[in-house]
Amino acid sequence: MKIYPECGPCMLNRALLFCEKEDEETKERVIREVCRVFSEKFSSDISTTEMAYLRNRIIENITMDRDPMKTLKEESLKAAEKIYPRLEGYVKKIKDGKERFKVALKIALSGNIVEFGARDHKLDLNKLEEEIFAVVEGPLAVDDSERIYENIKNSKEILYVTDNAGELIFDKIFIKELQKYVQIFVAPLSKPVQDDAWIEDIKKAGIDTLCTIIPRGDFIGVWFEKCSREFLKKWEDADFIIAKGMACYETLVDYPEMTKGKVALLMKAKCKPVARHAGVPLRSNVVKII
Repeated sequence: MKIYPECGPCMLNRALLFCEKEDEETKERVIREVCRVFSEKFSSDISTTEMAYLRNRIIENITMDRDPMKTLKEESLKAAEKIYPRLEGYVKKIKDGKERFKVALKIALSGNIVEFGARDHKLDLNKLEEEIFAVVEGPLAVDDSERIYENIKNSKEILYVTDNAGELIFDKIFIKELQKYVQIFVAPLSKPVQDDAWIEDIKKAGIDTLCTIIPRGDFIGVWFEKCSREFLKKWEDADFIIAKGMACYETLVDYPEMTKGKVALLMKAKCKPVARHAGVPLRSNVVKII
């Protein structure tokens, strides 16, 4: 997905969020440098992922902080862990296999609300359980869950592309359900980027004990030109792929030749440009095969 004008202020706002702990002089330097690069690169020809990558490298080089959102990620993981037992019990009570699969899928989708810095989305961790169940028990703007279930039943191996660190606890419930059908390879980031999940977050969530881990790179979404060789091979070999979040949407819609109808996208449309591009109302919940 190419960048929209509204992406500019959103990206600048996130730049401040990522250097929140820094002094005023450092923040000013970050904004100056980000604005300089934006003035040179910001256009309808560049993708949101590439623009975010350039911004993140600037912030990292100035602050020397390799994981600026570590505290927020840890707080969100702890908040999610408190809800986990109730959600796990909620799923186990469902006797019908297909229905249990669909509910577990919606739980994984619901975790996509655990994101910080999106301009049109605010998260209150104190109300996380309430917001999670609002998604789980609410409607989907796009619902391809039936087709996803059939694809999973006919697959042997799937690739699971993660999004934000805080939603890993909810992914874990879905992954345990998926394991009844397929072998799972999970693809987090290879290093900390924003509030996205990387290898260490996967370990904190206990997902490394359930699946084989294949790191994909140091960028948000799926930027094929920068993905690891191991990830690209598994992307090609996997029978089916589950990709989480807006960043995956923003990258994958530009590569229809790589999705080929075997990718299930799970996301909440948390910003106006993504919602508009996807043709759904803002804050819609989307389960779509692309």
